[in-house]
Amino acid sequence: MTSSHLCKRVVSGCIIAARNQALSMASPEDEEEKKCRVCWGDEDDGPLVQPCVCRGSMKWIHERCLEKWRRTGARVDAAYRCGQCMDKYRDALSLELLSARLQAERTDGLATNLTLSTLASELEEQGKYDEAETLYREAMEAMRETLGSRHPSTLTSLSNLGQLLHRKGDLDAAGPLLREAVEGMRATLGIEHPVTLNSVCALSSLLRDEGDLAAAETLLREAQDVARERFGNQHLITLTFIHCLILLQCKKGDLAAAVPLLREALEGLRTRLGNRHESTLFSMCQLAACLSKEGDFAAAEPLFREAVEGLRQTLGVRHPSTFAAMIDMRAHSLRQKRENAAAIVIQREFNPFRLRRDTSETQHHTTDT
Repeated sequence: MTSSHLCKRVVSGCIIAARNQALSMASPEDEEEKKCRVCWGDEDDGPLVQPCVCRGSMKWIHERCLEKWRRTGARVDAAYRCGQCMDKYRDALSLELLSARLQAERTDGLATNLTLSTLASELEEQGKYDEAETLYREAMEAMRETLGSRHPSTLTSLSNLGQLLHRKGDLDAAGPLLREAVEGMRATLGIEHPVTLNSVCALSSLLRDEGDLAAAETLLREAQDVARERFGNQHLITLTFIHCLILLQCKKGDLAAAVPLLREALEGLRTRLGNRHESTLFSMCQLAACLSKEGDFAAAEPLFREAVEGLRQTLGVRHPSTFAAMIDMRAHSLRQKRENAAAIVIQREFNPFRLRRDTSETQHHTTDT
């Protein structure tokens, strides 16, 4: 048997084990009576879905009720995100409705910069990078012409485009845009402004991926100190910088330095977002993975279980983030058995399924929606 076939056999067995493990983790919530939050009907009236991260009585909705609300709702953002939890739907209907809105605005001669940026962000989040780039460029050029190069909205559009190009892997094109955005925001908004700090985080991530780890760390620590002083240790902006530093330490291979940062981030996210928020669960999974790699299996095990169960309940078993957490947990089980080679194989083979916040932690595009 070739090494390639051996890898596939190992990975296949790990996937089956991970899925079976997640599916077997029962939750009291799964037994609750399901009612549509709009019409209060049950499954006899049609399929019920969980389109967002709302909990309790707001958790379920009929597909037809949701579509009607999104098509006819008075809220400007009804087309693409929940009006309660603000979670984005990230689906084909979001693109359809936003595209129709943009076309209508073009036909009526209305200003389209907001819709352009919103649709571009939605396309990016759904992996349609080339289409997103076209719209980001159009928005950026329009803002340069109408608002000027130093207007905060123009600088934000520069940052958005730079982050997209970074995500596409075009670091050479992303660099000048992100540097111009940070320089302009420092001058016009100041280093303490959240939009500036977001762009600083994006630039530091670019420097990290360019291999300039020293410059990335200097930039991050300077901005983190500002965020701690301005917003406090548990503000989401501060926690974002902590997360960026975690990724930097992991890039350097310094897990010992990453673990205390992960503990701080997890504690802050539990306090600010709760135990079942996707960001909290992701941070939990990260900490568990680092502890597992360091050999602290006893500390990693309960964190993995809580993270996988939480993601399964919140996002569902088939969500990529849930699947990635299951793969990480399976790799952890293999390390416990001293099957380190197999653990490395499964995580390398399924890199596309891994949690994407390693490249999207700075993708908080500002569209003023």
